Amino acid sequence: MESFPGLGSGAHRPVTLGSRHMVSAGHHAAAQAGLAILEAGGNAVDAGVAAGIALGVLQSDLVNVAGVAPIMIRMADSGEVTTISGLGCFPKQASSAWFRENHGGEIPPGLKRTVVPAAPDAWIAALAKYGTMRFSDVAAAAI
Repeated sequence: MESFPGLGSGAHRPVTLGSRHMVSAGHHAAAQAGLAILEAGGNAVDAGVAAGIALGVLQSDLVNVAGVAPIMIRMADSGEVTTISGLGCFPKQASSAWFRENHGGEIPPGLKRTVVPAAPDAWIAALAKYGTMRFSDVAAAAI
């Protein structure tokens, strides 16, 4: 990691700088987790998964390991964009008809608003198809 004097002075949050890689996340420690993966030879997918898992620990009020993780990946060589849904679904019995009959068509706060967790599956699928590192390696910073 290089030092750039004067850069970041007056910043309200910690500044992490690099000259070979770039990671952006909602928390500086999650960005640092992703950067460490890149420094260890991982690719962008490995780093993104590491940052996502770290956010589940660092900002669990906003990002939850038992939540969703939609992923978009742009292939550098072809420019092709692929997606991994990473979205959970409601339990089978939580049909729109059930919500209309029992809650006036609204989804009430609390447990009934919860979907089946999809983030872990999305992260594992991304690593299996596009990553270069093991799940245990990219999750290490969050443990």
